Amino acid sequence: MSTLRHLTLTAVAIVFATSAFAAYPTFTSTKPNGGQRGTEVKLTVTGTQLADFESMVFFSPGFTQKSVEKVENGKVELTIGIAADVPPGNHLMRIRTKSGISHARQFFVGIFPNVDEKEPNSDFDTPQVIQLNQTIEGIVQNEDVDYYRVSLKKGQRLSVEVDGLRLGYTVFDPFLAIIDKDRFEKVISDDTILHRQDGYCSYVAEEDGDYTVMIRESSYRGGGTSYYRLHVGSFRRPDVVYPAGGKIGTKEKVRFIERDSSFDEDVTLPAEIDPDFMLYSKSQEPAPSGNPFRLVSYDNVLEAEPNDEQTKATVAPGAPIALNGIIEKPGDVDFFKVSLKKGMTLEVQGFAQSVGSPLDSVVNVYNEKGGSLSGNDDGGGRRRLDSKFKVNIPADGDYFVRVADHLERGGPNFVYRLELIAAEPEVFFASPQYTVNDNNYRQFIAVPKGGRYATLVNVTRSNVSGDFKFETQNLPQGVKLLTELAPKDLGSVPLLFEATADAPLGHQVVPIFLNAVDPNTKSRGKLRQEFDIVRNGNVVYYTQIEDRLPVAVVEEAPYSLEIVKPAVPLVNNGILELKVVARRKEGFNAKIRVLMIWKPNGVSSLGEQTIAEGQNECTFQLDANAGTPAGTWNFTVMGEADAGGGRIYNASPFAAVETAPAYLTAPAIPLVAVEQGKEAVMVAKLEQLLPFEGEANAQVLGVPDTIPIEPAKITKDTKEVAFKVKTDAKSPIGKQGNLFVRVDVPVKGTNATTIHRIALGSILRIDAPRKVVTPPATPVVAANKPKEAPKPAAPAAPKVLSRLEQLRQEAAAAKK
Repeated sequence: MSTLRHLTLTAVAIVFATSAFAAYPTFTSTKPNGGQRGTEVKLTVTGTQLADFESMVFFSPGFTQKSVEKVENGKVELTIGIAADVPPGNHLMRIRTKSGISHARQFFVGIFPNVDEKEPNSDFDTPQVIQLNQTIEGIVQNEDVDYYRVSLKKGQRLSVEVDGLRLGYTVFDPFLAIIDKDRFEKVISDDTILHRQDGYCSYVAEEDGDYTVMIRESSYRGGGTSYYRLHVGSFRRPDVVYPAGGKIGTKEKVRFIERDSSFDEDVTLPAEIDPDFMLYSKSQEPAPSGNPFRLVSYDNVLEAEPNDEQTKATVAPGAPIALNGIIEKPGDVDFFKVSLKKGMTLEVQGFAQSVGSPLDSVVNVYNEKGGSLSGNDDGGGRRRLDSKFKVNIPADGDYFVRVADHLERGGPNFVYRLELIAAEPEVFFASPQYTVNDNNYRQFIAVPKGGRYATLVNVTRSNVSGDFKFETQNLPQGVKLLTELAPKDLGSVPLLFEATADAPLGHQVVPIFLNAVDPNTKSRGKLRQEFDIVRNGNVVYYTQIEDRLPVAVVEEAPYSLEIVKPAVPLVNNGILELKVVARRKEGFNAKIRVLMIWKPNGVSSLGEQTIAEGQNECTFQLDANAGTPAGTWNFTVMGEADAGGGRIYNASPFAAVETAPAYLTAPAIPLVAVEQGKEAVMVAKLEQLLPFEGEANAQVLGVPDTIPIEPAKITKDTKEVAFKVKTDAKSPIGKQGNLFVRVDVPVKGTNATTIHRIALGSILRIDAPRKVVTPPATPVVAANKPKEAPKPAAPAAPKVLSRLEQLRQEAAAAKK
């Protein structure tokens, strides 16, 4: 690929088979659902197509696969190690077999050792006895209630936090309570701002004795997938931290805010931006999960009270800047004054509920005279009531940002953070969602030995242009990326990976970058792939962003696909038949459904074709519009094979297809009307754009077979072409619209033709036959016959009276 126009087009083939080839594994569950950092964990993973299990794929550093004890088709028993410095919380992992990679599932790393739930523990009088600082792995069945008892001393803190919904099995809504010996609920928790349906609560013992932790489903439901991890300890559990973000590489004083107290700490922030960064206390016993903390490359401004009026606004420098504050009491509002420049497009994004604050922010931007420029209530998305909007700055000057709660509430935990940034150069890329309600599907690279794997990426640019080159690091042995460029004028490109026939089975989690071809462009793009971690239908609860792709070498596929290189180009306003050929190994004979997932600018086609069972080819019709740019493009198709028990992927080599200008064009033929049963002529006026040799065949298409139209011949010198139209009694009466002329132009040096479509939108109208009207006969006048006098007119017939009129006349005569 030596030119900027030498790009790629991808299609996907899905293959259904009944042969017993190993295939793409599924990943259903882990037991346990998490483990303590700094330990080894006996792990059982369940799914399907696991008989050829090879390894777990870990996205986070610090995980190791120590040993594999047992492998079955539906489950694998193994031991993993978790390093002591692995951060607590959710970590993605996948299963790799010899023939594929699974969807991702989450695995939770905790700070406490695991303890399994032991039944019976469904009655207050027969609880399971536990110790502080343990994590209980349990399950809530239908109408089930689980009780755990712990002994406390007066003044000792008891905190509980549950991972339920976050485990991702079902929409599990846990309910928690801490109960004293007299069965009084001291504190309860159902939903929280920070963890949605997953609750947490803390209680300081008022006296020595036993206390009971209760967990159930909030509506007394539950079931076989209502798993939980219940953390019970003496830890502090903040709702939110203030400020909720800071500049990378700096020291920041933060306040951890709990329901009824708070404490301060000085923290040193990481040197690099991490969108999933969590902050944990280092001076107190940390919670099992951290508090979201924004890492950015610009400074903080903290509100200075009083700032509840525009004239008392907290002063902040120009953007980019982060404005931080707390709506401390009901009815409170905060103002900030920011100096901005004319022509800026300011992006304002609020963080409140997304960082654990109950604030339902309303943010407005005003000019110095109090005139409103823009504002927003709930534009942040992800089922959070955070503000997000853009505002165009009309002139240099001071502008005022106002923050309030939508319902005029307030309190010590009503924290907010507003990030004001001018649009900066940025480029990133990610694969699209390939199927409904599942953005894990095909978000991996499983390259078969001696084969290829293709995936589409959409490239997003902001204030940056130019061509970029792909860079991969640490690919598995024997694997290379064949795609080189993300050109400046394309919003999406396919990535094609290839493995040698002798590449060893294995995997790597690979970072992929985009580097500018122009050395003066300093922006560097990276993968930004968002995975749904917890999703129910079209409702997304939790997501995670990854900047690396899992790339694996898998066993050779039982089939391959190849595109037959076209002999002629695809011309503007033309069509081209693109043939796909399948080569099957013995025993693999299923039908193949071929999907087209990407086309260069200006080119369209049907979304799919099918290679019937026992057949070996299909054809896509590519359709170019008038604005399709000229160039050479590398096309690839990829197969997804259901080989009797799961999917197997393989992609074709690149096949170059050329797009080129048309040889001729013509406007629509003006309306031609013809009476049914008669003949007419349709005339197209040609515009010759490029010379060609020989004769081209032309025919009008778009009419039914009952309207025969004779084809015609065209040369490079033809100025207009006429088509004879014949109609008969079977020709339908009415208008035939959207007709066009197909012209097959011979290409020098080949036996093929380019297919043009010209005179688009031509119309033919067939009228009903005219009715024959017989004229009246002409009277014959005798010669020299004297004219007769006109006869007197006959007396008019008497008027026939109705019975009512007769009675009226009789009554009138009687009066006389």
